[in-house]
Amino acid sequence: MSLLRANHQVLPPIISHGRGSTLYDIYGKDYIDGSSGAMVANLGHGIEEIAEAAASQMRTVAYTYRTQFRNEPAETLAASLTRLSDDKKSAFFLSSGSEATEAAIRLAIQFWQEAGLGTKRRILSRRISYHGNTLGALSISADSRRQAVSGLAVETTLVPACYPYRCTAAGDCDGSCICHLEDTIELVGAANIAAFVLEPVIGASGGAIVPHGSYLRQVREICDRNNILLIFDEVITGLGRTGKWFAAHHWNVSSDITILGKGLNAGFTPLSALLLSERVTKAIEQGSGRITFGHTHSGNPASTAICNAVINYIERNDLVARAESLGPHLYERLLEAARQHQFVGDIRGIGMLWGIEFVSDPETKRPFDRLFGITDKVVTSAAANGLIVYPCRGLHGAHDINAVLIAPPLTIEPSELDALFDRLSKTLHDVAKQLPSYSNAKEEPAHEVALV
Repeated sequence: MSLLRANHQVLPPIISHGRGSTLYDIYGKDYIDGSSGAMVANLGHGIEEIAEAAASQMRTVAYTYRTQFRNEPAETLAASLTRLSDDKKSAFFLSSGSEATEAAIRLAIQFWQEAGLGTKRRILSRRISYHGNTLGALSISADSRRQAVSGLAVETTLVPACYPYRCTAAGDCDGSCICHLEDTIELVGAANIAAFVLEPVIGASGGAIVPHGSYLRQVREICDRNNILLIFDEVITGLGRTGKWFAAHHWNVSSDITILGKGLNAGFTPLSALLLSERVTKAIEQGSGRITFGHTHSGNPASTAICNAVINYIERNDLVARAESLGPHLYERLLEAARQHQFVGDIRGIGMLWGIEFVSDPETKRPFDRLFGITDKVVTSAAANGLIVYPCRGLHGAHDINAVLIAPPLTIEPSELDALFDRLSKTLHDVAKQLPSYSNAKEEPAHEVALV
C-alpha cells in the first residue's frame, strides 16, 4: 500500500458513496453520519445541484490567481458572508481552517504593526482548544501535538476556558475563567498581546462546551479595555451548525476577525475564509494597503462558486432555523439514549452540535484513565453498529476530557435521526458491558445530566 494513513494501527473501510445523512462502504454496509465526518458535511452527501454548480464553473474557468484577476464567484461569496455576519466589512479566502487561523494570526500582528505597536505579537488562547494542525495554528492550540512545535512559532499564552460542567462553583459558573484572563493580561502586559483566539462554542477539543450567558460579552469588554483584538474561530460553528448563522450571534457579540471553514464548504471543496471588521479592514486599507498572507488557491473561482451553492442551499431550505428547532429534540433523544448509564457524565450543546462526556464517577466527575480508552471504545462500537461519531480524546495539560460529538447534517431526515439514536443507544449498552462493573447500567439515571 502506498497511501500514508493517519493511523497505521487502524484500517478504516473504503467508502463507496453517500446519500443524505447515510454513507455506504464498498461492502454495502450503511453508516449514519452522526458527526458530519469531522463536522464538515453539514448538508449531507450527494447533492446534485452543488455538483452541477461545480461542473458549470469548471466548464467556464476553474482557476485564476487573485493578483491577476478578480472573479465573480469570489466577489459574490464575500458579499454574502459579510451580509450574513451582520458586522463584517470584508472577506479573504484560503483553503483550510488551519490556513485561515495562520492568516488570522498574521493579520492581527500586522494590524498592530500598521498602528505602530510592533510589540503586540503574543496570542492568547485557551487550555481547551484546537485551531488547526499547521505550525502557527497548532502553537496556539492546547493539543498534545503542540509539543512538536514548541518554541518554533507563535508566542502563545493559554488561559482557562469557560467550562460550566467542571466549574469550581456548584451549580453556577463562578467567573474564575474571566478572572484568570484578566490576571494573565496583567502579567503578560497588554502592550505585548495582539489577539485572543477562541471558539464561541468549543468543538472538537472539548465536546460542544457552551459558555455561560455573559462570558463572551465579558471577554469582548476585556479585549476592548486592553486594546486586544478578538478572533472567533467559527470553523465548526459557522453557517448554521448551532442554529444561528454564526455561533456568536447567540450572545450578540462581535469579533474583530472571524475564521470560517468546515461549515462554509460543507465538504464539497477545500475553502476557508477570514471575515474582517471595519476597524481591521480600514487599518490595512489606510496603512500599507497590502496583506502579507495568501496562498496559490486563495479565492479560486471553482471553490467559491461551490460555496455560493452551499449558502444558496442553506438559505433556500431554511436550514439554520431547522438546526435551531431540532436542538431541543436532539437533547431529549440524547437524554433518552444515555439515562441508563452512569458513565455518561454530561450532555451539552446547542443547535445541532452536541457532546457526550464520559466519567468513571458521576458524583466526583472523575475522568476515565486515558489508558482505558473510553472514547475509542465508544467510537469503535458505534462504527460497528453503523454510526459515525467524532472523538474528543482529551487534551495535553488540560482536563482529561473523554467525549464524543454528535453533529449530524442539518438536512438529516426523521428516519435517519431515529436510526442514529437507536444505534447510539445500542452503542452505549455495548460499551457499558466493557466497563469494569456492569453496575454502570441502571433503569433510572443516578445523576442529573445537565444542559449547559
